Amino acid sequence: MEHDRTQQNSTEGAPGRLLRLGSRLLENAYAGDGALLLRAGARIQTLSELERLSQPDVRFGEHRAADIPFDMENEAALDDADARPDPRAAEFAKKVEKATGLKQEAVADVESVFTSADAGEAVDLEIARKTVASLLTDLLDDPRALVSLAELKDADAYTYTHCVNVSILAMHLALHTEHRKDIEDIGVGALLHDIGKTSIPTNILNKQGPLDSFEMREMKRHPEIGLERLKRSGETRHIVLSCVLSHHEKVSGHGYPQGRRGRHICPYAMITSIADIYDALTTDRPYRPAMSPKEGLLLMARKMREDLHEGLLQCFVSIVGYYPVGTEVELSNGFRGRVLNHYASHPNEPTIVLVSDGSDRPMAGSRVVDLAGERGVSIVRFVEGQKAFCVARDLVDEREKAA
Repeated sequence: MEHDRTQQNSTEGAPGRLLRLGSRLLENAYAGDGALLLRAGARIQTLSELERLSQPDVRFGEHRAADIPFDMENEAALDDADARPDPRAAEFAKKVEKATGLKQEAVADVESVFTSADAGEAVDLEIARKTVASLLTDLLDDPRALVSLAELKDADAYTYTHCVNVSILAMHLALHTEHRKDIEDIGVGALLHDIGKTSIPTNILNKQGPLDSFEMREMKRHPEIGLERLKRSGETRHIVLSCVLSHHEKVSGHGYPQGRRGRHICPYAMITSIADIYDALTTDRPYRPAMSPKEGLLLMARKMREDLHEGLLQCFVSIVGYYPVGTEVELSNGFRGRVLNHYASHPNEPTIVLVSDGSDRPMAGSRVVDLAGERGVSIVRFVEGQKAFCVARDLVDEREKAA
């Protein structure tokens, strides 16, 4: 009799309530053909279960979807839980907030360095070193937070934001290689890799159409210009200078300015090159829209593999991931989530924290879902400020080879 009273009290007010993760039913759920989908008393544990139980053919004991027999005490507990972010998501949010401040400072520092160089002054190497040291400290604490910010772009400050992103990504890659011991020098070289562009006319840098032969030659001068600027400013570290001079060299020998091939290109420059290309591909430019992270990585792996160091490229793909930490994605059932972790063993199935349900109802970040455990639920697209990314192309714009 006690169970009957609980059921009566627990179902009061249930009509119209929607199923959700964690809901517990007081009657068996059956498919239209009579197959048992979920036993009474069991919780809905996965998005795939939730999607199936939300189909119109499902009945709950003798009830239809308009009168689902919920355990309302459990629903009240879910209401409380849903109002509080999952501890994993909350902790990560704090780290992102800290990393955001660091990145904003870094972009401002790079703008200061580039502006001074543009005015003919020496490159302020001390600011560059301090900027990289600050970024590296945060990167070593938890690389996810700072690396996630590399997916955030700023069209109004493209050059400075790009240089900071390349530095972050290059250090992240170096961290997973034998070159970890040289990570700070790699970070500085990557931060200053485009310092030579301060001598390239802005009408060439921002031209929307194809560059003519003269403009392309001018663009291709920037690595050597950057090298000379750094030397005149007192930079002597081989790694820093190599990142600036050789970040457009290709393993195939088709790069510039020296046309070096294979092992004759230092690995520090190859690390910078991979980070540079990825950030450029995934950023809107005057001459083409951005690719999604997955499309950018696939293009690099399939169309650029002859130009890039194979081992470093494979490592980069695995640590950045098709769905990088921090990116927002939409699932096949309409739910949206933000990526919390990704895995090289199953790159299409990251762990996400849900931010809205299929009806676009916001969620408090209280549900963390591992897509590897979901059957029939997959990522269908990226969501980034309601902007659709362009589809991957078979050919890369000629500008990409010089930018």
